[in-house]
Amino acid sequence: MDIYELIGFIIGDGHIFYNKNCRRYRLELDGNVEEDYDYFVKIKEFLKDLSSSKPQFFIHEREKGRTLVIMLHDKAFMDKLISMGIPAGKKTFTITIPDNLSKENTISVIRGLFEADGCLYFSKSKVGQYPTYPRLEIKTSSEALLRQLKEILTECGFNPYIRRSKSDRTPAIGVSGEKSLERWRNIFGFVSLKNQTKYNFWKAKGFYIPRTPLGERTKYAHVA
Repeated sequence: MDIYELIGFIIGDGHIFYNKNCRRYRLELDGNVEEDYDYFVKIKEFLKDLSSSKPQFFIHEREKGRTLVIMLHDKAFMDKLISMGIPAGKKTFTITIPDNLSKENTISVIRGLFEADGCLYFSKSKVGQYPTYPRLEIKTSSEALLRQLKEILTECGFNPYIRRSKSDRTPAIGVSGEKSLERWRNIFGFVSLKNQTKYNFWKAKGFYIPRTPLGERTKYAHVA
């Protein structure tokens, strides 16, 4: 992990809060308890090495269910993130990838963004009982970010599409097909068990069974 991968995750599922009353900054990252635990451990250790403050790491009981949370109170580190293009406060509809990044750093940002708001899934084809056709999508409500991602993915040799649905208010940008999946792995890689085990399951079986628990998928952790 590097700072740009972290920035990518913050763009997707992170927030910098500023409390005017006590003049304190707080970084908060949210994740899925079952699927994101191993990746959040990596983030926690990275923040512990990079920041002068110890990150808090816990499970929060919310109305919609249990959420994995990392919190960090470190003004100097927040100032660094803000100087690198991550805004404090609301960002859902306006967030973008910071300008003037190198290609390598942009790839790291997208790697982290995919871990936050991305999904590897498989569609059913005309052959077989289970889904076999791979798709990778990143959801975002920021139209500017959608445009950025489309341009970057095109430059990386993909043929990206933007999907909008009446049943899902959040649009997604994606790529599809086996060649695109392999290209994605070669360029961006999968850095969590969540995505790597989905890929390995599909690679071993030639299909994927939706909603297969992570514990079951880890049987294929060392395939391919």
